[in-house]
Amino acid sequence: MSIRKPVYLHILWHQHQPWYVIPGSNRCIMPWVRLHGIKDYYDMARLSRDYEGWKQTINLAPSLLNQIQQYADGSLTDESWELSQKPAGELTAEEKQKILKSFFDAHAPRMIHPFPRYDELFRKRGRSPQKAAERFSEQDIRDLQVWHNLSWMDPIWRENPNLPLRRLIKKQRDFTEQDKKVLLDLQLKILREIIPIHRELKQEGKIELTCSPYYHPILPLLCNTSIAQISNPRDPAPDPAFSHPEDAQWQIQEGIAEFEKIMGFRPAGMWPSEGSVSDAVCAMLAKEQVPFFATDEAILFQSTFLHGEASDRRQLYRLHRLETPEGEIDCVFRDHGLSDLIGFVYQNWNPKEAARDFISHLKAIGKDGSDKIPPLVSVILDGENCWEFYPRDGHDFLRYLIEGILADSQIIPTTVPEYQKQYPAKPTLKSIYPGSWINANYRIWIGHHENNSAWHFLRQAREALVEREADLDDEARKTAWKMLHIAEGSDWFWWYGDINSSAHDMLFDQLFRDHLIYLYEQIGVPAPEPLKRPIKQPKKILKGGGVLFRKPVLDGHQSGYYEWVGTRSITAKSGGGAMHQAEEMEAAIHYGRLNKYLCLYVQFQQEVALQSNWQVRVHITKPLNRSISISVGQREKEVDVANNHFEAMLDLNEIGIEPQQEVWFYLEFEPENEPTFSLPHGSELYLQGYNASNASLYWFL
Repeated sequence: MSIRKPVYLHILWHQHQPWYVIPGSNRCIMPWVRLHGIKDYYDMARLSRDYEGWKQTINLAPSLLNQIQQYADGSLTDESWELSQKPAGELTAEEKQKILKSFFDAHAPRMIHPFPRYDELFRKRGRSPQKAAERFSEQDIRDLQVWHNLSWMDPIWRENPNLPLRRLIKKQRDFTEQDKKVLLDLQLKILREIIPIHRELKQEGKIELTCSPYYHPILPLLCNTSIAQISNPRDPAPDPAFSHPEDAQWQIQEGIAEFEKIMGFRPAGMWPSEGSVSDAVCAMLAKEQVPFFATDEAILFQSTFLHGEASDRRQLYRLHRLETPEGEIDCVFRDHGLSDLIGFVYQNWNPKEAARDFISHLKAIGKDGSDKIPPLVSVILDGENCWEFYPRDGHDFLRYLIEGILADSQIIPTTVPEYQKQYPAKPTLKSIYPGSWINANYRIWIGHHENNSAWHFLRQAREALVEREADLDDEARKTAWKMLHIAEGSDWFWWYGDINSSAHDMLFDQLFRDHLIYLYEQIGVPAPEPLKRPIKQPKKILKGGGVLFRKPVLDGHQSGYYEWVGTRSITAKSGGGAMHQAEEMEAAIHYGRLNKYLCLYVQFQQEVALQSNWQVRVHITKPLNRSISISVGQREKEVDVANNHFEAMLDLNEIGIEPQQEVWFYLEFEPENEPTFSLPHGSELYLQGYNASNASLYWFL
């Protein structure tokens, strides 16, 4: 008879945003603190009030708390907020174009398409804000001002019968300026309640709060960028290295101090930015008497004490204690697979089935074993970005999950401090492997020539500041150091390189450089000319897309020379956006045109074993915006698959694309129960149009 042990669930939601404030102003260059504030920060904390007995930990970056605080007291604004407030009839032509460009910044399938009027405006806008401005009436613009803000409001506000937003949802269109004012006033009210609800729930014992270093830097790289070569020895490294452990210590000390200043108590522990740790960093945490830190399971299995025992996952489900020169410190390691299920997989599931699946995984960990101490399962993930990919912002999934856990006596929601009291850790680690939660290395933030250029400019600015510091007055010195510490944040480096990308890459690049340029202004030294030019290279369009000689036979493999001859062939890799998936997919893509058909042949380098329940989407971005969905097992379309091969022919005429038109597109693969990924990531494939010069190549159709 199997014995079911109790399973202690420690779930931590990490909330952070970089410092978006334009230097020397009270204006954010992007609105994400405000928008996630009305969609995520309040309601994620409120879960502990809505469900008696639910225990969770929320990690708050001090730089995020600062910005929330300033929005709440009215000292901070952003361009989208200003454009939302301005009466539609008073907007200039330039302001209308800005609205048409940025007010559809949302995950369209969950945040635009479900709302008929918003979706109508989205389709009316098309690809060109400049041309669309001529088609949009004053009422269209006002409706867009409302819908942009309304779609970001969490369902707890939109569906509350005691609030006016339900009336706006029902009304759909023809909003008045008063309608808009009601909506924007509610936004400010929510922003003012975010910090108080976290403080109250902590004082009520219903929630635990931790923090990250102040401006969310990769601490081991601040100590010495050369440490990246331990895990990636062949990657180019900044030369000379950036090596300032005192900056890492400052980010820890001041981050804790700022958290305590705002919240009124010290954080219960720390999630080092991106789970990035090293022996030197852990010693700093111990010196600051941080009660515990958390990182990823890959760090545990790479660490010295587990050499030769990496397959024993029981080591993952316990509280560890690390010995450092500054004393001992407790540490927990997250279950990567369970965290990714919530972060990337369940968004496409039936929410009730997803909750049941997660609970079944937890219960399986509690099967009988030799350990006397019940397992502590740490699930740690982004608490803001994943929910916009769920229906209703994840509320249905979270409700079924929490209710299911609370109804199951085997699963005990807990926090690390509570578990520490019951089952104190014993020393288990004498050293920790240097890395982050992503593949146990730092490759996201260093090694690519763009990242290394940013590290070069950071080091150069710091040296200039130190050289002139003695000549500065207190205000200039304080401001210059603040600019440097902001520029040390991880987010700027996240968007450099070719792994992660977004529609706002160039804005992140601009803001990173603006902070350093403002530093130079404070110290009275001209900024280096190269710093005034973008570090980030513009998004590439992969040219090509050949013309096929003949119609291929779709049988899951290339059967002969003429099968796909004439196509363009590239090797593409997947990547991430604001949320990163650790496993990188790589595939050879052969693509070309056969009159009205787009022909694709994809061969994965991994044995991904494509199944009939996979979904593949061809996202066309030009000459029109369309997404074509294909079920791998679907045979009514011209599609075939075998193991790690996928091939398809798509009739472009069916979606209104003529043979002579050029086409830009990328692919998105959605495996069942696995994270979605796109190919190529951060770029598009280009398909030439049919014309007289290549007409003779069409042998057979």
